Amino acid sequence: MSQYKVKISVELVECNEAVSDIPIEQRDGSFSMVISEKDAVSIDNCEKSVLKTVYPTIRSALSEHLTGISKKKSLGDK
Repeated sequence: MSQYKVKISVELVECNEAVSDIPIEQRDGSFSMVISEKDAVSIDNCEKSVLKTVYPTIRSALSEHLTGISKKKSLGDK
C-alpha cells in the first residue's frame, strides 16, 4: 500500500496588484488573492484571507489526486 505526502505552502508577499475579494486561479494551478495592507496587518483578517484562498486550492488538489487514483485503479483492473 502506498503512502502519500501532503504539502502545503502559503506565502504572503507585498505586491502592487489591485485588491481582490475572491481567490483567482493562476497559470500554475495555485490560487491567490490580493488583500489590503489594513487586512495584512490584522491577524484575524489575514487568517480569513488565507483560509478563503486555500479552500479552492485544497478542492483542486483533492480532485486531481482522486482522479489520478481512479485512473490508476481502473488500469490495474484490466
